[in-house]
Amino acid sequence: MGEILFEHAAPWWAIAAALLFAAAAAVATAWLYLGTSGRSGLLVFVRLLFLLVLGWCLLQPVRKETRVEPVLPRFVVAVDQSASMALAPRGASTNRWGEALQVLASGWETALPAECRVDYYLFDAEPGARVPLSEVLRAEPVGTATGLRTTLRRLSERYRGQNLVGLLLLSDGNDTRESGSEWASASWPCPIFTVRLEPADGWEVEPDLRVESVNTPRRVVVGWDTRLNAVVSGQGTGGQLIQVQLFKDGRLLDERPTQVPPEGGSREVSFPLEHPAVGQFEYLVRALPLTGETRTNDNAIVVSVQVVDARNRLLYLEDVPRWESKYLTRALKANPNISALSFIRGPGGRFMVIGEREEMTLELTAEQLARFKIIIVGDLDAETMTESRAEELRRFVENGGSLILLGGSRAWGEGGFAATPLRSLLPVTRDWTRPAEESRFSLALTEEGRSHAAFASARDAWDRIPPVLSVFPGGRPAGGASVLLTARSAAGVDEPLVTVQRYGQGRVVSVLTDSLWRWQMDAGTEKAYPLFWNQMLEWLLPAEQETVGHAMDLFADTDQLFLGERIRLSARSTGRDPLPDGAAVICEIETPGGRRIPLTMIARDVVTESGAAFAGYGAEYVPQEPGLHQAVARVAAEATTVESAPYAFFVKAYTPESNPRPANVEILRILSRSSGGRFCEAGELRAALVGLKAETREEERSVFATRWNLWAVFVTLVGLASLEWLARRKQNLP
Repeated sequence: MGEILFEHAAPWWAIAAALLFAAAAAVATAWLYLGTSGRSGLLVFVRLLFLLVLGWCLLQPVRKETRVEPVLPRFVVAVDQSASMALAPRGASTNRWGEALQVLASGWETALPAECRVDYYLFDAEPGARVPLSEVLRAEPVGTATGLRTTLRRLSERYRGQNLVGLLLLSDGNDTRESGSEWASASWPCPIFTVRLEPADGWEVEPDLRVESVNTPRRVVVGWDTRLNAVVSGQGTGGQLIQVQLFKDGRLLDERPTQVPPEGGSREVSFPLEHPAVGQFEYLVRALPLTGETRTNDNAIVVSVQVVDARNRLLYLEDVPRWESKYLTRALKANPNISALSFIRGPGGRFMVIGEREEMTLELTAEQLARFKIIIVGDLDAETMTESRAEELRRFVENGGSLILLGGSRAWGEGGFAATPLRSLLPVTRDWTRPAEESRFSLALTEEGRSHAAFASARDAWDRIPPVLSVFPGGRPAGGASVLLTARSAAGVDEPLVTVQRYGQGRVVSVLTDSLWRWQMDAGTEKAYPLFWNQMLEWLLPAEQETVGHAMDLFADTDQLFLGERIRLSARSTGRDPLPDGAAVICEIETPGGRRIPLTMIARDVVTESGAAFAGYGAEYVPQEPGLHQAVARVAAEATTVESAPYAFFVKAYTPESNPRPANVEILRILSRSSGGRFCEAGELRAALVGLKAETREEERSVFATRWNLWAVFVTLVGLASLEWLARRKQNLP
C-alpha cells in the first residue's frame, strides 16, 4: 500500500519564489561582473541547470510504502557448557555433555513448525551470544559456574515481545548460584522443554554435606535483632541428624539440628542474632561432617556483619489520614532503629503530631531538617508543600539526606511534586495528567532490585510478592535512576513502582502506588510490608562518612564466590567534596592468611544491571586462597588519607562444578511444569514437540522513497557544482 507525502515544510510557492530569486541573482551578477562573453554564458547556464535540478528534487513528493511482513516464530535452544556436564555416573557409556550432543543430532527439530527459526545459545554462569549449531557441537564443557536462573531470565528479556514458541534446555539442572528451587516455579514467557541426560538412579551416592549460602543483613543498627539463615544441602545422609553450628568471632554461639533426606535435598537453618555493640563481627556457619564423609571443605561459610550506631531520626509528612499513613505509622513505630516524628493533617487543616516533636515545626528550615536522616513525603500537593519547603527538602537531599516520595493522587498529579523544586530530583518522569489505575497488579523485582540492598538482605521473602491495587502509570526512570520493583498492567506493560537514584550526596526513592498497605491484608505475606520498609530505611540511612568532605564507598558484584572465580570491586566518592582529578585509588585486600594485596583501581564508569552508570573506580581480583577476605579502598586527598568501610567477601574452597553429584532432575521437572512445557527422556523429545503451535504474526514496516536517494540525481548535482567550480578556476574567478 503506497501513500504520497511531501517532505518540504514550506509551501510550494515559497520554494519556487526562492529558486526564481536565486536564478535572477545568478543572471544579474554574471551580466554585471562577467559581461556577455560565451564563458560567462556557460557559467550562468550551469548555475541555472543546478538550480533547476535542485528545485525539481525539492518539489517532488515522497512515496511512503507500508509493507506487512511476517514475524517468524522462534524456538530457543540453551545448552549448558559448565564443567558439571562432563560428569557421569559409574558405568555410564557417555557423560551428560555427550548425551546433550546426541539429543541435538537426533532430528528433533523436524517436529517444529516449518516456518520456525531455531536459535542456539551456550551458557555457564550467564548466556553468551547466539551461535550456530556447528559451534555448539565443537564446544567443550569447561565453565566454572552455572547460572541457570540468570540464563533463563536474560534469555526471556532478550526475546521479550518476539514470537517465541518454546525453549529447549539441555542442562543437568545444577545451578551453583541458587541454593533453593522456588525460583523455578515462576512464570515463564514460553514452554520450557527439558531432557534427562543421565540414567535415573545411576549414581552411587556418597555422604556429603554443603553449606550452600548464608543470608543475613550485612549492615545493622546496634540493638537490632536479626536472623541468619543458612541453607544446608547434601545427599547420602542415611537419615542422620545433622548438627549446624554458629560461631561469632571464633566462639560457639548456637547449635541447631536438622535433617536432609537420604536421596538429597536442602534445608534452611535459622539462627536469631542480637547486636548489642557497635563493631565489625564475623559469623561462621558449620555443618558437622557426616559419618563417612570425605569432602569437608564445603561444610562452612563465614560472613561479616557491621553494626552501626542507632542515632537515626525520621520525619514523615502526610496530608489527611489514609490507609497508607495508618499502616506506615505503625511500621515506623515498631522499628526500633529509628526515632520517627509524623505530621499528619487533621480536621480543619491543622496538623497532628505523632512522636517526639521537641522544637520541630512545619517551617522545615535547614537547621530543623539537619536533625533528620530520612524524610518521607506523603500525598502533599504543591500548594501545601509550598515553594520554600520544597526547596529546603531539595537542599536536604543534595547535602546527603535521604528522601522517600511516597506520594498519592495529589502528589503524583500535575500539581504535585512536579510543580515544585523537587522536580529536579524525581527518579521518575511521567505524564502527570494521567490518573491512577485501579486493578490487581502483579509485581516483580527487576535484576537491579534482586541485587539491591533494600531487597537482597532477605531474598527468599520476595519469592512471592503480594499484588497492589493501584498504580500511577506512565512513569519513565530518570537518567541515573534504577527501577527495583515493577507492576504489570492489564496491557502487559511493566510500570515502575519503586525507583531509586542518587541526587547530590543523598538518595531519593519514589513509590508509584498508594496501596502498599494491602500487603498487610494478604494471608501469609503480611510481613512483607514491615520488611519492605525496614530494609529500605536501613539502606537509606547514611553512613557517618557520607557527611564529611571526602569519603569512599567500596562494593562488589557478589559477596560469596568459588575459588578461581573473579570478583569485580568498585568504588565511588560519596563525600560532600569530589576527589582531586587523577587521584590514585588503591584497594587493599587482606587474605585469610594475613597477606595484604594492593590493587590499583582504574577510573571508569560503574554500570549497574539496569544500565545506569556513574563515575567511579574499578578493579578485578581472582582469589588464590579460600576463606573470608576483607577489602578496603584508600585515596589521598588534601594531605589526608580517605578510607572506605571494609567490604568482606567469602571465597569457597571448592568448585561445585567438579563435585560428583547427580543431575538435579527436580529443578528440570519444575521448570517444565510451571512453564507449560514437558520433561522427557532423550528419545521422547521429538514426540513432545509434535503439535507445538506457532502463531503467525505480522508487523507493518514503512519504506520511504525520495528523489534524493536516486544515485543519478546525486551525481548530477555534484557534477554540476564541480563543473562550475572548474570553469571559475580556469577563468581565475573567485
